[in-house]
Amino acid sequence: MKKTITFLAVWFLLAGVNAFAADVKNIIWVIGDGMGPETMGFFMEGVRYAGLPNYPKNVSAMETLLNKSTWGLYFNNTYDTLVTDSAASATQMATGQLSRPQFIGVDYNKEPVETLLEAARKKGKAIGIISDAYITDATPACFTAHTNDRNQKTEIAQQIIELAPEVVLGGGLKYFKSEADKGTLLDKAKEKGYSVVFNKKELAAVKKGKVLGLFSAKGMPMAVEMHRYPDVPDVVEQTQKALDLLENNKEGFVLMVEVGKIDWAAHANDAGALFQEMELMDKLLAYLQKYTDQHKNTLLYINADHDTGLGSFHYHHVNPEMALRKTAQGEALYGNGDTDYGSFKVYHELAAQKDTLQNIAKQLNDIHPFNRTPRSVQEKLTELLGYPVDITQFKNPTDIGGVLHQLNEQRGFVWATHSHSSAPLIGIAYGAGAEAFGGVYHNTDIYPRMKKVLGWSK
Repeated sequence: MKKTITFLAVWFLLAGVNAFAADVKNIIWVIGDGMGPETMGFFMEGVRYAGLPNYPKNVSAMETLLNKSTWGLYFNNTYDTLVTDSAASATQMATGQLSRPQFIGVDYNKEPVETLLEAARKKGKAIGIISDAYITDATPACFTAHTNDRNQKTEIAQQIIELAPEVVLGGGLKYFKSEADKGTLLDKAKEKGYSVVFNKKELAAVKKGKVLGLFSAKGMPMAVEMHRYPDVPDVVEQTQKALDLLENNKEGFVLMVEVGKIDWAAHANDAGALFQEMELMDKLLAYLQKYTDQHKNTLLYINADHDTGLGSFHYHHVNPEMALRKTAQGEALYGNGDTDYGSFKVYHELAAQKDTLQNIAKQLNDIHPFNRTPRSVQEKLTELLGYPVDITQFKNPTDIGGVLHQLNEQRGFVWATHSHSSAPLIGIAYGAGAEAFGGVYHNTDIYPRMKKVLGWSK
């Protein structure tokens, strides 16, 4: 009798697992390129404690989601390197196989490997890729193409059209204008039934069928620049349209969304641009959490391909004049009265920044050398940043590169590198099948876990 009860208990447990797996019909996979755990913490802490006007309740969608989800910590080393690039990392995530830097959709032996999207297509699911960088960039390419070199962007574009995902949205128009067998790749896309669109209005007009949206020649504008590009749909608008189209497939869908310019901001060591890219990510997560709540058979998975920059606030010493000024402004200094441990008001400056530091540097350098005085640089910098700055204490305030470096120091923000690090990353799973993504794992384990919750035995 005891054996019978034990058998039945095991049988019901296994049946429950299988039923649960079959409940996962759709996957939305969001990849924050370069979004290391320190970047996530940097953003969430500012929202929580700085009193930012965009967050009157002092809570981010990311924090809300983390508090309701299953987390995992994972490594992203390649076959033979500690540090990865986006190509190797995305290949490993999309295929479950170890790869090498620069490789797209091939394993470390340069053998093509089936990707999650290709497998989903065979199962009858609709598939889509979105990138707010450009669609032939390494991360989206690894889900849709197979090459030994991530720089073969025209070849990647050709393979994307050959695979023909129902949704392809992002930048990279340049690479789809190349000559194909008949006309350009854009012509070939139209022959395959795509609506080809180039701006926000045209995207909104698409109500059914496949869509190829290319909204910039190469990379799309940074979040901090988007106010100058009203015709360009942001990643949230692209995702909303993608889901409207994909959810019509009765077999379900798999959608990969890259929030790609977190990486660009961190490579540039631009804390203001980074914060605003994370604001955009947060806006996307708020929308996707609601969508997942309303579609109970959907798994939402959020992660990063690698960390970039290792940026963080640090304490630093200031000179006596700056110490007096900060104290007069109500900031608290410690140690011997000359140690600045950072003020939350810095977050207000980062959120107000109106352009990238790279673009700001170009405009400052455009000031004629005869007119480039400390005062003119300070006035122009104030105008370009969107908030008042004081560079009177800076060394050589007419050296533009030095001024921007000292601006970061004044903010108390320090970067370890302009490149990638080997920092372990956080994977967040929410919705159907989320429990499968807890614990410590490797990025090659993500795809097998997704197959499992989808109920795919092969």
